[in-house]
Amino acid sequence: MKFCDYDLCLITDEKERMYFLGFASTDGYVVHTKNKTSLVIDKRYYYAAKKQLEPKGFDVICGSDFGFLAEAVVSNEAHVLGIDFGVTTISQLNALKKALPGIEFFDIGPELEYEASIKNPEEIKVIAKACAIAEKSFLETIPFFETGVTEADIAAELEYRFKKNGASDKSFDTIVAFGANSAVPHHATGKTKLKENVPVLMDFGCIYSGYCSDMTRTMFYGEPDEKFLQAYKAVYEAHFAALNNIKAGMTGKEADAIARSVLEKYGYAKYFTHSLGHGIGVHIHEYPCLTPSPRGLCYLENGMVFSDEPGVYFDGKFGIRIEDSCYMRDGKVHTFMKEDKTLIVLKNGEMQKYKF
Repeated sequence: MKFCDYDLCLITDEKERMYFLGFASTDGYVVHTKNKTSLVIDKRYYYAAKKQLEPKGFDVICGSDFGFLAEAVVSNEAHVLGIDFGVTTISQLNALKKALPGIEFFDIGPELEYEASIKNPEEIKVIAKACAIAEKSFLETIPFFETGVTEADIAAELEYRFKKNGASDKSFDTIVAFGANSAVPHHATGKTKLKENVPVLMDFGCIYSGYCSDMTRTMFYGEPDEKFLQAYKAVYEAHFAALNNIKAGMTGKEADAIARSVLEKYGYAKYFTHSLGHGIGVHIHEYPCLTPSPRGLCYLENGMVFSDEPGVYFDGKFGIRIEDSCYMRDGKVHTFMKEDKTLIVLKNGEMQKYKF
C-alpha cells in the first residue's frame, strides 16, 4: 500500500480489502498507519487470515467493532482519518463518528482508485487466467444452442462451466439476450426461448483469485440478414480500431472517440448509447473510464486493464456488442482474448464463422 504518508487510513470495502491484502472475506476492516497494516476481523475468518497474512507482515486482530481503530487513533496521535467516501455507508460513518469523537475525515477514494488501476505483472497473469476461463466456458456452451432453449438455460450452462474450469464465481449477472432483447444493453436474462433467425448477445465474465474478466459476443442463430451483417461489420471495425490505435497517454475520452468515429462513418453513432470501456480488476467496473463524458478526462497508462466494447442498439429489433478485456503494455493495447471476433453463425447445432 502506498499510503505511508498518511498517519491513519481505514478500508472497509470488501473488494478493496481483497486488493490490498489478498485475503477474501465478507466482513472486517483494515487499519493502515505509517508503521503497519492490520486486519480486524471476526472469528469466522480470524484463524485463516492469521495463517495467510501474518507471514506477509500484516497484523490480524480478532474483533468486529471499531475499538481497535479507536486505539490506533490514540496511539498514533491522529487527528484525521482517511476513508473512501465512495464506499463508506452512512451507518458506517455514523459509527465512526461515535467511536472517534473529534476526528476529521478526508477522502482517499481517488488515490485508492488510481493505485488499483495500475496492475503489476502478477495481477495481469491472474486477469489473463480469468479471461481464459471465461472464453473457454463460452465456447463450451455453443453445443447447447438449439431452438426452444431459454436465455436462463444458456446462462446456467455458462456459469456451471466457469466453476468447472476453475473460477470462483461470475463477475456479474450473466446477460444472455435473444432476438430483440439484444437491443437492451443490460438486458435481464430471462425465460425467452430461442427461435430461428435471431441474434444472440452474451455479456459475461468470471472471477479468478479475486480478479474479474469481462467479454461480450454477439452471434446469429440461423441466417443473418444484410442489415444485421452491415451493423456487425461496423461494430467489428470500431472494436479493432480502438484495439489498434489507443495509446498510452491518451485520455479515456480520446480513446472512446476512436471507436465512435468509425460508427459515425457508418451512420450508427447515435445507436452507440454507452461508453467504449471501463477499468477491470477486483471490481468489474473501476478506473479508468473510456467515455465521452467528463469522467473520460483521465490518462491511460501502462498496466491499466480495461474493456473495449463498442455496440449499436436498434430498439425493438436487435443489438450488437463486441467486447474484450484488454491491457496496456509498452504504450499499446493488447487483448487477453485468443479467439477472433469473426461473426459466429449457429446452424444445425454447429458453429460456423461468417466471412464478410
